[in-house]
Amino acid sequence: MSGRAARLQVAAGIGYSFFLSAVTLIMELITDVFYPVRLILSPLWAIYVGQWVDAGVILAVYVLLIVFASPYRFQEQSNYYHLLRGAQKLSIYTIMAFAVISMAFDAYAGSLRARIGIFILVNFFSGMVGGILSTRAQ
Repeated sequence: MSGRAARLQVAAGIGYSFFLSAVTLIMELITDVFYPVRLILSPLWAIYVGQWVDAGVILAVYVLLIVFASPYRFQEQSNYYHLLRGAQKLSIYTIMAFAVISMAFDAYAGSLRARIGIFILVNFFSGMVGGILSTRAQ
């Protein structure tokens, strides 16, 4: 894969990571209306602290986003199949990286400014890791 395509994959991974965190935060805020607990982004951290409802909601969001990105109606000989297969790999790797790296956001209990900075860094790094891994997988 060329360097330009790799850069585009990394940029798409960073954008998808921010989209993933926005969707996860919205679902967490909706869940907090009925089940008020601390805001969590990582399902691994939710399992660690014993918040099983949050872990289930986050995992459901991840599964729905992976299913949404899957090219299930296209034939393998189609020109679009390879593009959509790359998007699915990008979403899978970005979600896996986000689930692991976002534990840093959940574990930190400091000031709001530091949490916002960690939130941005978590999204940036998980998007980079997802983009690089999806580039290597193609």
